[in-house]
Amino acid sequence: MKKAKRLSQVQASLTLAITAKAAAMKNEGIDIISFGAGEPDFNTPAPVIEAAKNALDNGMTKYTAVAGLPALRAEIAAWYSREFGIETSADQVIVGVGGKQVIYNAIMSIIDPGDKALIPAPYWLSYPAMVHLAGGDVAFIDTKEDENFLMTPNMLEEAIVKHTPALLILNSPSNPTGQAYTENDLRALADVLRRHPDVNILWDNIYAHLTYGGFKHVELSKVAPDLAPRIVTTGGFSKSFAMTGWRLGFAIADPERIRMMSTLQSHSTSNATSFAQAGAIAALKLDKNILEDMRKTFENRRNIVLDEISKIDGVSCAAPMGAFYVLLNCKKFCNIEHGLHWIQSDIDLAKFILEEGHVATVPGSAFGAPGYLRLSFALDEDSIRKGIQRIGAALESLKA
Repeated sequence: MKKAKRLSQVQASLTLAITAKAAAMKNEGIDIISFGAGEPDFNTPAPVIEAAKNALDNGMTKYTAVAGLPALRAEIAAWYSREFGIETSADQVIVGVGGKQVIYNAIMSIIDPGDKALIPAPYWLSYPAMVHLAGGDVAFIDTKEDENFLMTPNMLEEAIVKHTPALLILNSPSNPTGQAYTENDLRALADVLRRHPDVNILWDNIYAHLTYGGFKHVELSKVAPDLAPRIVTTGGFSKSFAMTGWRLGFAIADPERIRMMSTLQSHSTSNATSFAQAGAIAALKLDKNILEDMRKTFENRRNIVLDEISKIDGVSCAAPMGAFYVLLNCKKFCNIEHGLHWIQSDIDLAKFILEEGHVATVPGSAFGAPGYLRLSFALDEDSIRKGIQRIGAALESLKA
């Protein structure tokens, strides 16, 4: 069977693989607690569901414009302008089938074969795969835990000079670290980018409204409006609006970039689902208290996670500023021979914790962070406590 060469550079998502194994164990009757996939456990808010139902009842079952319903594009532009203080028009917006698709379209519209993309590590695992599928190469910028996994201006300057990239990918707040760039951080990075006008920026802000500890998200385009023609901002409805299954994402960029991405989309998925877009319009009009209640719930869970992790000897994590993940430093447990278990990596450790502790985590290696485990706290408080206690017990057994 012929296999396209481009597939040799990408692997199936390890996040989904762990989730699938955990699901199989659950089907066998095993009590599994999963910190795996990043999916809110809330139901989609009722007004959003009702709007989609009404759209179906009113016959909205046909194609829409490739870039999205004009009403939705206009609503996203108005919402973005209102939320972030950046004047935005409908022709700067495209709607796609999930945040992942709009990121893929953006990368495909920028990267030519042989072009370089800079990606700070740890990173969301799909970024490098998308660059490779576009024919590009990836240069990773290794960040440090004691600097909260944030790329510094010096790191960026050195990487640009060395690799002459066409693209920089930034995610704030970040999956998998939960860390985020402050306004001062962004101003310093923008100073570097001004010196290198050929570098485009993909700014993934899908967790912008899930922030904690008093941290407030700031948009790169707000801090550095002169860089806006080079910035593609991507977001979606999956995380903050609890709409993962609706598969709706959007990008905001220069109108010419949006036309490029629309051309690409016209030959792949065409438009996003029509009645789901009607639901998205309702989502953007939700009472802010609905979204704030979800954010507060996540913040409380985040605090429980940090408290429970503090009770486990030999591990540590930086407190997340946003998103719903922690990156657990487990390096002390990644080179251990214990009975029938020979743990040589975070992948081995994740398997051990799943098999012995019945807890699903994701190996940090999937995100360019070997020796770490990613835990999503998008699950109820009792499960969080019980799950982290099980992780602690499993790790403690390795000391015996």
